Amino acid sequence: MTTSSLPTVSLTAAVRAHLGLTVRQLARYLGVSGPFVAHVESGRRGLPPALVSRLLTLSRLLPPPLGQGLPAAAVLPVYDPLTALPPPELLLAELPDTAAPAPEALRRRLRDCRLQLLTQGSRLAQLQARAATLVRRRHGLAQLRAAPLPADPTEAAHYTRWLGELATDLAVADPDPAAAAATRHLLAAHVTGLRAEVAALAAP
Repeated sequence: MTTSSLPTVSLTAAVRAHLGLTVRQLARYLGVSGPFVAHVESGRRGLPPALVSRLLTLSRLLPPPLGQGLPAAAVLPVYDPLTALPPPELLLAELPDTAAPAPEALRRRLRDCRLQLLTQGSRLAQLQARAATLVRRRHGLAQLRAAPLPADPTEAAHYTRWLGELATDLAVADPDPAAAAATRHLLAAHVTGLRAEVAALAAP
């Protein structure tokens, strides 16, 4: 199936997903409103023929067989709070041989750790999901910048302005990537420690 033969409802969603575009960002390029694009993707409206050429310009960046672009950005792992806890045997074997704390103190600590694991694990999952979205956006912007400009001068100027807007959007959404990555790594280490402690405390 060629790109031009795909229904615009499917093509619009595929382009947005591959390039990491929001509904609003794609709407700005197409010259329509965000709600209109949402209606197109839901199948409630059709894309006017005059705008199909703009959509096809972007669709050429899809990976084969739909286009001639690069593969999608690598998917970053996202923490799953339902992942099984690590086995506690090795952790317990490394504990010093000291008097065990009172059972009630252990139960309180276990409750505290489980609550922290729930809240911090959820926060980590949110941060990692956001990071994955930003990776797709950076990957998409790089592909859009590397693509040939439309042949028509007016379309080329429109495309160039749109790329500038996308770059500004990305800078606002991710002003300090290094700091954000450090926050995720520190939180991941904290969650890993909590998981290990919960596993050890919950062991029979």
